Amino acid sequence: MGIFLYSLQRVLVLAPHADDETLGCAGVIQKYLSQGSSVRTVIASLTLSDSKRYSREESGYGTYSGKRRIFEFIEAMRLLGVADYHILYPDLSGKQLYDGKLDRIPRAALVADIERHIEEFRPTVLYIPSITKHQDHEALHRAAIAAARPYFWNGTILVYETDGELSFQPNLFIPLTEEEISLKMKALEAYKTQLGSIRHPVHPESLFHKAKFRGNQIYEEFAEAFEVIRIQG
Repeated sequence: MGIFLYSLQRVLVLAPHADDETLGCAGVIQKYLSQGSSVRTVIASLTLSDSKRYSREESGYGTYSGKRRIFEFIEAMRLLGVADYHILYPDLSGKQLYDGKLDRIPRAALVADIERHIEEFRPTVLYIPSITKHQDHEALHRAAIAAARPYFWNGTILVYETDGELSFQPNLFIPLTEEEISLKMKALEAYKTQLGSIRHPVHPESLFHKAKFRGNQIYEEFAEAFEVIRIQG
């Protein structure tokens, strides 16, 4: 039996890149939307230019289109039913000013941009990424914690997992139904430019096995795991 409320909520999901929100939150997003709550997804950075991505199987870097990734993001949101989505730093110049470089943005500026979404959207729950090996994840995580200081905004803060966590010790597990994990996998499949091999953490099969592992920890079939920073009752 859960005590977590999914109705009458305003949920703000912050993600470093398009696909992180699906890896960490796609299951719980479905629960909120099914109960009539509002969900806003904010991706920190996305560039229109071609980007490089390493493939271990090909022993080198390949390229993918930034424009294509935007369409993948839109398709993932459509599949999940999220109509309110934004890009914090849309790099329309194609010069890759921000993608993979959030740590170069002054912390105060990044905090202020997150604060604007908090002020405009007025969330009751904030989902933020865990700290991983990727500098963008750490930059967004720390800026979000600062933006959500209790004398500015005192709602619930939950940390979700993606991949490559340096330290993640979940203390909240949310069971997922078979239908919810299936749709989560389908949403991840929309990110074709980001999918790796079956061994890669960004792959539907990897997502499935992680959900099974988290489910086993609470004697459920599937689950998503979170770290609680603060719960506003």
